[in-house]
Amino acid sequence: MITIRKLNTLKPATLRRKTAVIIQAFEQDLIQGLRIDERYLAAFLMLTVSAFSDDESVGRRAEKLHSRLDMLSSQQLLRELNGLRHQILKVLGSEPADWDLSVSHAPVSRSDEAVVSAVARSIIEIYLDDLRSPFNIGSIFRTSEAFGVSRILLSPDCPSPEHPRAQRSSMGCTGIVPWGRVDKKDAFEGKTVFALELGGTALSGFRFPENGIAVIGSEELGISPEARKAAENSGGLISIPIFGKKGSINVSVAFGIMMQRWSESFSLKS
Repeated sequence: MITIRKLNTLKPATLRRKTAVIIQAFEQDLIQGLRIDERYLAAFLMLTVSAFSDDESVGRRAEKLHSRLDMLSSQQLLRELNGLRHQILKVLGSEPADWDLSVSHAPVSRSDEAVVSAVARSIIEIYLDDLRSPFNIGSIFRTSEAFGVSRILLSPDCPSPEHPRAQRSSMGCTGIVPWGRVDKKDAFEGKTVFALELGGTALSGFRFPENGIAVIGSEELGISPEARKAAENSGGLISIPIFGKKGSINVSVAFGIMMQRWSESFSLKS
């Protein structure tokens, strides 16, 4: 950690940017359960008050946190620091994009070990059928990694997972989940195929296969005729009941809902 003395030598604009970086480092230490240097933090907060003397929103928040340091639990301190950092980013005009915000969940508990084992034994594949948005591609990779998807196959017309927007929204998962491009006629051979599409069996009544490939269709047009035929001759169509006036949800969000149910089906069988 850079010393307070060194921080005091930085140019004002550099110091203001550096405060957000240092606060994020404190947050990471707290998330990992590490002890933090409270004396350093106290001095740093007063430096932050000075650095943002022209902005009351940051100055007041940092000063208030400084006055309450010895009264806060680790979790309370984490939330206070997180709030201060985002206030600083707002003032600096550097608020993060949605894909920069990640959620860390607790490690798998023993009660879930049977589900993890079942997923590990299964071949869960996804076929992206003419999706157009790199953001959605990356988001689907991120969700796939979280739920243990074995492989993602993309139709020739999908954007590349190496597209910068896909890379950002995937949070690095395009480098973790295996993927490749496959023509529709070759993607489904010898596999149990089902597709997320309108007019199918509701999630609650759908029987997920232990091994199979799920087709996710275009944001505008849904699944292709070839994919529909393959699904109807195999595992079928699956739909998410929705009740709003708009009648639709983002494809990557729909995919996440489906994957949670597919994952849940393993716990029912274990």
